[in-house]
Amino acid sequence: MKKIIKLMNLCLCALLSIWIIYSCKNDTTYDGDYNPEVIKGYKNESSSVNTKMDSIEAVNFISKRKLREFFELSVLASNNNDSVVQHALIEQLRSYFSEDNVSEVDTLLANLKRNKIHFISVAKFNIIPNDSITPDTIKSAEYALNLFNKDKKLVKTVDRKSVFVLKQEPIKFKREFKFYFKTLNEAKDSIQNDTISSGVTR
Repeated sequence: MKKIIKLMNLCLCALLSIWIIYSCKNDTTYDGDYNPEVIKGYKNESSSVNTKMDSIEAVNFISKRKLREFFELSVLASNNNDSVVQHALIEQLRSYFSEDNVSEVDTLLANLKRNKIHFISVAKFNIIPNDSITPDTIKSAEYALNLFNKDKKLVKTVDRKSVFVLKQEPIKFKREFKFYFKTLNEAKDSIQNDTISSGVTR
């Protein structure tokens, strides 16, 4: 009986070790669906939501999608060597901001290029609970950015707090919203000023 229990414990330990190794691998490699042709088509157009969604669900759904679009488009633009295509992508990125805040785009792209970031993903997304959920008001979201190199290995994870406006544009039989960043990061140590280390930061 003791041998059976010992054998079961060894099997459990082995399974646990395999699971830990697998989990760590997933955390440190990019496994997103990266399709440059799809990403090139990202534009900050009005977004419609399912009429069954309440205000909180609508805000979360649109905000997370727009963040993902913006950062995937940023990485594509920062690594594009065709000046014509790059210019078009930068104009698309600027559409995610009001006109007086577009300088953040240029600084972000320079930072991504300098640190050789080729893939990016948004994680731990959370609309700040005390923030307003009423359409047409300023909102804040906290999230993490996972930054990956060309080999899809994690370079760094950085926490961010973006401020944006989600403006409701009512259309007959539909609820549509227009998204605009006010700033990519409300904190003083903005992403534009990050020094991305060579090691993995968790």
